[in-house]
Amino acid sequence: MAQQDAIEHLETFGYCLIEDAIPAVQADAMAEQYFQLHQDPANHQTFQDPNAELYQTLFGVINLDEMCWECIAHPQVLQVVRHFLGDSARLGEACTKWVKPRAPQGGIHSDSTHDLPARLPETPWMINSIWMITDFTVENGATLVVPFSHRARRRPSQSDIAESHPISVCGRRGSVLLWHGGTWHGQGANTTDDQHRMALNIAYYPAWWNLMREGGHQPVFPATFARMPEDLQALVRHKVAKRREDIYEF
Repeated sequence: MAQQDAIEHLETFGYCLIEDAIPAVQADAMAEQYFQLHQDPANHQTFQDPNAELYQTLFGVINLDEMCWECIAHPQVLQVVRHFLGDSARLGEACTKWVKPRAPQGGIHSDSTHDLPARLPETPWMINSIWMITDFTVENGATLVVPFSHRARRRPSQSDIAESHPISVCGRRGSVLLWHGGTWHGQGANTTDDQHRMALNIAYYPAWWNLMREGGHQPVFPATFARMPEDLQALVRHKVAKRREDIYEF
């Protein structure tokens, strides 16, 4: 999808898909690394839910894997992000998400709206993205989105969810899905017995967003920051610290 087409699709439908943004062989190498990271007990302290088994989210991947750096600062993605959030848009978090066989569907929701007014802002407060590190299919739990739902400017109620018609956004590994923070979406069910779905979730916010409200987000370690190229440093210099509480807690 051409950049302007991607921007227009996201603006209209609430999401867009950039296919083959990185080569499949690169995604395969990332998948191998991420499955290992999830299985390393040393990383379980930064799981979103330490007790999660079938659906796991690992925060702080930016410190554990340099391969994700290219995705965070990917020029095609940043062009879309900056169109909506401005040139000073910055990274919120990069985390990996493992959907295992027989994982149930996740709840349909909008992002980062739990403490916003009932009438959500017209100005975008977030552009989220999920990189397909393995192929995304209907059967293995491809992300569900509800087209046009960002235009409702509200969190989905139970009746909204019951009456909505989410679609599965499927794609080849190496593709990336972007969506407006207000778009209703969720993790699809993995109905297979043997297919593991791995993804890299990268969230971007405007400079005015207070990241302290986002539970679980991890800092960029100073030693990690020092190794980064300048374009990536510009996206993360606001969250450099040795401990999460040095940035995200009073």
